[in-house]
Amino acid sequence: MFQEDVFANPAELARDVTVLETYRWYRKIFAERILEASASQDEEVALTLRLDATHQMAEFYYLLAAQGLRTEAQIEALANLHNTYIVELTKDATKMNRLGLKEDRLLAAMFTADTLPRLLQNWREKPGAIDQSNIARLLATVMSAETCRKVVLACVEAGFFVREKTSYGTMLISSTGVLERVFGQCLRDARHRLEGAKPAVPITETSS
Repeated sequence: MFQEDVFANPAELARDVTVLETYRWYRKIFAERILEASASQDEEVALTLRLDATHQMAEFYYLLAAQGLRTEAQIEALANLHNTYIVELTKDATKMNRLGLKEDRLLAAMFTADTLPRLLQNWREKPGAIDQSNIARLLATVMSAETCRKVVLACVEAGFFVREKTSYGTMLISSTGVLERVFGQCLRDARHRLEGAKPAVPITETSS
């Protein structure tokens, strides 16, 4: 597993520490900016927005925007890639165990002949809109359906999502654009910070 001693080269170690410092800064500033952007001051909403699951949700919507997913064909391709990944994952019991996932949860996250048409119809009628249950499917490998529901509700209260009940009785979720833009700006600021950073000086050098 370990191909080299990561502590053997002081110069490389200093660069690694700089990456870690930037990553820690990024996660801190993301949490701060999400709370600042929230339209709600409710403590329960704030607690949910601080969860790692909210960061995962933000990353998902950021990637939808960054990869330019706009058409029905593109969202269908995403669903097919998702299904392929789920199938491959169910064949790897070791990886499933490592990720803390069960086969029944993964199989329930697949898009079927019943659920895929609804995903495509919603997107066709309102580009960017995804049924709440389908968001849970797409994020099933990183959060439970219940956690996804809590994050979605918190994002609605925060003004990041709009939640509408459809004629089918399902909940359609649309992003207002705030969540993914905060994520994207934090990511870009972190990249600029890393590009302009000088490697941290190892403690052994400062004490010599």
